[in-house]
Amino acid sequence: MDTINCIVQASSKNWSGSKDICMNTIKGYPVVYWVIKKILGQIPSAQIVLVAPLFDKEGVLDNVIKELNSDRISAFFGYDSDPLNRICVATDNLNDDDYIIRIDGLNYFVDLDMSLNMLQQAKLNNLDCVKFPDAWPVQFTSDIYRVGALREVNGMLFREEDQIYRVHPKYYLFNHSAFNCKYAEEIPNYGNDYLVDCRATLHEIYSEERTEVDKNRIWVGCQLSFHYELAVGYIKNWMKVLDIACGYGYGTKMLAKHCSEIYGADIDRNIIEYNRKNNGSSNIKYHVEDVTTLSYDDNEFDAVTSMETLEHVDAPKYFEELYRVLKPGGILILSTPQNLFGRIPITSVHVREYSMTELEELCKNYFTIKKFIGIKQGRIVFPNDPYGNNSMVVCRKA
Repeated sequence: MDTINCIVQASSKNWSGSKDICMNTIKGYPVVYWVIKKILGQIPSAQIVLVAPLFDKEGVLDNVIKELNSDRISAFFGYDSDPLNRICVATDNLNDDDYIIRIDGLNYFVDLDMSLNMLQQAKLNNLDCVKFPDAWPVQFTSDIYRVGALREVNGMLFREEDQIYRVHPKYYLFNHSAFNCKYAEEIPNYGNDYLVDCRATLHEIYSEERTEVDKNRIWVGCQLSFHYELAVGYIKNWMKVLDIACGYGYGTKMLAKHCSEIYGADIDRNIIEYNRKNNGSSNIKYHVEDVTTLSYDDNEFDAVTSMETLEHVDAPKYFEELYRVLKPGGILILSTPQNLFGRIPITSVHVREYSMTELEELCKNYFTIKKFIGIKQGRIVFPNDPYGNNSMVVCRKA
């Protein structure tokens, strides 16, 4: 039986410096432990390398390897800020034409049957990369890479604007004519019962410091700044703006530099009090507000921004209120997760997520869509490509 080379990427810390989701525990062990154990059980010929930053050496991830106690597992620690180089060095024993299955250590529900199908697809067609559709829930996903393609890309990405691809090389491969890449064939359709079970399990482990929800309470601590960077392009210096579900207000402060007046609003009173003391500016006012029952006047704002909020609330009430407070001709800029199985989001703090088509239809019930943007892995956008892990929609009120 041919060896199947698997790379499991993990880190004890996420991009913000706090504990990574793969380190959250279930049944006493980190998520990454269960991911590796699943591979060992389902792929008998797998040789697994746990690939992690140097700062994790002799830490919890070393203990994961020891606990699993298998000669089919090894570890490589190195290159704290360069995941692509980390993988290339960890696979330097392989040939250019060898393939790897790359799995993120937080993907507790990784679909290994799909991984094997994708591997076969890559080998039969001499592909450089095979991946899931962009709007697939990431917890199920894996990627297939030809080792030689990763080595080529590793020698190509030197510009500052290319550094994001050193974290997510598949998107560079898919959008470079020199490489032969395809999406996975024969995509499964997960049933409702399975998604409900996944959601219940992830409720134990998938805690997000950025977003917490208690019944109808929403507060966002560290919103994705890239969404606001995109929004800035639609904000004019004469505008009065509402930033709803503003969290700790760094998006509000960013927009304040480009508009006449902005209200940062959030349902969490403590966060609003914090913002008033620490994130003030001459053209910013902070208010305690519920997006589904806003206290503002009809037709009050020239623009509303709403980042990662829709998935937490009742959609009709959300859209009705934002439509009401916008002036005729006003702009709504919203972002929300994009999910082909959004009817039952497995991220348990979300009420509902939406596919691109579903979100388009929702927005069209209230607004004219000016732009639909697919955001991949938080910061990657391609022209005229509406697919991604997140959707950003720019709408206009008639």
